[in-house]
Amino acid sequence: MQITPADILLWNEYEKVRSDRIKRITEIKKRRRIELGDRLGLLFENRDTVLHQIQEMVYLDKLTKTSDIEEEIKTYYTWLPCNGKVKATLYIYAKDEKDLENVFNTLPGIYNSVFLKVGRKLVQGEPENGRDQGHAFSTVQPLTFDLEGEKSTDIEVNVLHENYKVKVKVPEDLAKEIIEEAYTEC
Repeated sequence: MQITPADILLWNEYEKVRSDRIKRITEIKKRRRIELGDRLGLLFENRDTVLHQIQEMVYLDKLTKTSDIEEEIKTYYTWLPCNGKVKATLYIYAKDEKDLENVFNTLPGIYNSVFLKVGRKLVQGEPENGRDQGHAFSTVQPLTFDLEGEKSTDIEVNVLHENYKVKVKVPEDLAKEIIEEAYTEC
């Protein structure tokens, strides 16, 4: 599931097809996103979503040098599901700054409260920068779920926070994709 500079269009070439690519990825993300109540959403990443993120960064930063493009790939490569790990991005919703402050105060440690129930196994998401993030807070947080060999397509997302509890079943077709992607080689 490699991503190489050959997979990335130069920014000026991408500009010509960007609107079509955005429409396509929007449909993909819509299918891969699970809403977790009114405050959270979880997007299951795959090669398409990661490739799009890299392509957008190359476009926005107008990168042309292969070494710069390789650096972007290196930055986002860890978001690819593989080697028994599911990768997802947690989104935290807030209406404005005041609402965001309220979320921050009522949901401390929310990054450590997201689990996948795969079959009978409960797998805690590992935040990108580790569990102890102190007072750091972001509305977008990459998570890794190490399935440790579990391959059941019976998947449920569980948020188990003292102030926010949600359980949502992952649709079977998406669950099959998630497991298949998780067990590809990096």
